[in-house]
This record gives sequence, structure tokens and C-alpha cells, in this order.
Amino acid sequence: MAEVIVPETVEGRRLRTAVAVLRMTLGVIILATWFDNLRKGIYTAQGLTDLFTHPDWGIFTFGGGAFLGYRGLVEATILQVPGLFATFQMVAELLMGLGLLLGALTPLAGVGATFFFFNLFLAYLGHTEEWIWTYVLLSVSAFVVTITRAGRELGLDRRLWQKWGEPPFPFLW
Repeated sequence: MAEVIVPETVEGRRLRTAVAVLRMTLGVIILATWFDNLRKGIYTAQGLTDLFTHPDWGIFTFGGGAFLGYRGLVEATILQVPGLFATFQMVAELLMGLGLLLGALTPLAGVGATFFFFNLFLAYLGHTEEWIWTYVLLSVSAFVVTITRAGRELGLDRRLWQKWGEPPFPFLW
């Protein structure tokens, strides 16, 4: 994946700061969702199962997940071991949110967030009660944060970069 390099100019600094604010906003969105999901019990086997299948408010109840067999994929994987996936989702969302908010391992958190938001787009596609384009906007925003190395501005990745230079593996900071 190509990285976007922003020049060291006043305009470049403004652009890097704007993308850093976008990064932090995505982190806040993920963390707010994380706290809400924790409160609702989504990070339990029953909570995750209900998220998809509850007769009154589940994603699949209103036609979601119909695109390219997404519903079948979820039923064949996630809903077979919902406790495992609920724990994974709880940890992954927390780490993504913190990483984006603090600018720590931002490219890694950004890739995770991009796939996470795109997954929500697929889950809600066909859902009659959800405006799915929110997830397109969030996916694209997370992708922009990833390719611009947004944690190097107003984030902990800047310290990592200053101390160790370029990471030994792509997309760490």
C-alpha cells in the first residue's frame, strides 16, 4: 500500500494536523461505540448473537447482510462460536479506538478500522432501518488515516519514528 508524503510546509503542516484530527475523531467514535456495546452486553455470546438475529432489532431482522452471502458467512463463522468472536471484537475495538485516539501504531489501527467499518457496511447493506453510507464515509476516513501515517502528527507514532526511524515492518508507525 502506498504511503502519502505531505511536504514540510505551512500547508503541509495544516493538512497533517487536519488528518490527525480526523484520526482522533475516528478513535473517539470507536471508543464511544465500545463503551455503548459494553453497556449493552454486545461483547457476550448472547449479545453478539442478538446483534445479528434478535427479532426486534437484529441486523438480519431487517434484511441486513444480504450482499454476496454475507449473512451466510456470519452464520457459518461468527454465530457458530459467538463467545470467541465477542471477546475478539471487544479487544479489537478497544485497541483500534485507543490506537487512533493516541496516534499509537496508527497504520495498523487504521487498517483494522477500515476493515471494521467496511464490515459494518456489508452487515447493514440491505437493512431497511440503517443509512449504510455512514459506514462508507467511516471506511474511507480510516483508509485516509492509514495511508497518511496520521499518528506521526499529534500522536505517539511521532515519538516512535523519532526514536527508531522507519519501522522494521511496514505499517507499524
